[in-house]
Amino acid sequence: MKTTRFPLLRSTLLTTAIVLALTGCSTVNLDSSGETTAVYQLNEFRMVVNSTAPATYAATQKAFRELGLFEIKSSKLETFAGELFARTTKDEKVYVSIAEINSRQTILKIRWGTGGDKKNSLDLYKLIERHLR
Repeated sequence: MKTTRFPLLRSTLLTTAIVLALTGCSTVNLDSSGETTAVYQLNEFRMVVNSTAPATYAATQKAFRELGLFEIKSSKLETFAGELFARTTKDEKVYVSIAEINSRQTILKIRWGTGGDKKNSLDLYKLIERHLR
C-alpha cells in the first residue's frame, strides 16, 4: 500500500494553479488605435494616469457621484496614496486604490464587485480620466 506524504500541499497547489489559470490576464484597449492599453488581471483593472494622487482621488470621488455610487468609506488621503470604497445600487462593492509612482504619474487600481467587472471598471476609469482633464 502506497501512502502520500503531503496530500494537503498537493491539493492546495492544484487548487491554486486552477484558480490562476481561470482568472488570467488581459489587456484593455483604451483607444481605437490600440496604442493605449490597460491591464485587467485577477479581476482588477490597472492603469497609470498622468496626474498626482490628490487630483486622482478628487476625480474618483466625482466619478463615483456621476455614476450614482454611494461612497461608504474612504481612507484619509495621504500625500502619495489613497483608497476609496463605494457601493452600487445592486450592493456591489467598488474599490479604488491610488498610489503615486512619481510626481506626474499615479497608478490606479479598480475592483468592481467581488468577481470583478471589466466593463464597469473601464467606464469608471474613463470618467476619472475625464475629470482629470
